[in-house]
Amino acid sequence: MEENNKNKKPVVAVLGTGLIGCSMADGLRGWAGEIIGADNNTAHLDEALGRGLIDRSMAAGEAVKAAGLVIIAMPVDATVRVLPGVLDNAGDAVVIDAGSVKGAVCRSVERHPNRDRFVAAHPMAGLAVSGPGASDAMIFRNRKVVICERERSSEKALETCMEVFGRLKMEPVFMDPLFHDQCVARVSHLPQVVAYCLSAITAEDSSLRDSMLKIASSGFESATRLSSSPAGMWLPIFRQNAENLNGSIDELIRYLSTVQQMIGAGEWDALGAFVEEANDARKRYMSAYKNR
Repeated sequence: MEENNKNKKPVVAVLGTGLIGCSMADGLRGWAGEIIGADNNTAHLDEALGRGLIDRSMAAGEAVKAAGLVIIAMPVDATVRVLPGVLDNAGDAVVIDAGSVKGAVCRSVERHPNRDRFVAAHPMAGLAVSGPGASDAMIFRNRKVVICERERSSEKALETCMEVFGRLKMEPVFMDPLFHDQCVARVSHLPQVVAYCLSAITAEDSSLRDSMLKIASSGFESATRLSSSPAGMWLPIFRQNAENLNGSIDELIRYLSTVQQMIGAGEWDALGAFVEEANDARKRYMSAYKNR
């Protein structure tokens, strides 16, 4: 493991120089002695270097061996593949991932002899766009970071993890990985699917398409904002959390069917009560959000 002898700050390897990896690197500037980037996407690496988000680039294996802290900010399916090998070669380094699905990640190293050096984390932050050019450490500020299986991480690993996310101004929440995946299916992954579906409605070849696009305004804009996210960002998440996501879609379909039946039957009082319940749910969320 390399160490910055001048100020004893840790060398950090960021595996994956997209939005989350580079935003974390941006937030750790000054806390880290050096930030090394590794990515198969050479365009991302070049941009991250050009923007000063990383100090140098290396092959992933070399970066892992050089670091005191390894942050895996790859798509979830890639994280599942590489995490065991990272723990094989990380020496005494602490390893943290930032994946959006935790069950598959935790299972991939459940019997690994170096499991205690790993912290399974999910920073609940992001943007609808991707890549180093969109990176911004402020996306983490006052947001939650979910930590899973903390009892399986060493004291050193947890302490390092808390330092990292404290630097990013995030508040930790501790969850079982399977429970986490059920929750994010509803509050993160399902909204993404809904945004894609709403945008797809306007893509249909119909006589209404051009007119819909002409008059669509702020409501449609806010409801479809997430549909700007590329498939490469979300397909791995959908794939790794498919069962929970399908259950959430079924739940949404039941709600839509209920609303459809109320409208068809002219049950306006019942529909009004449903809307008021939704209003109250939104108020509870906003109240909790403002108090963070």
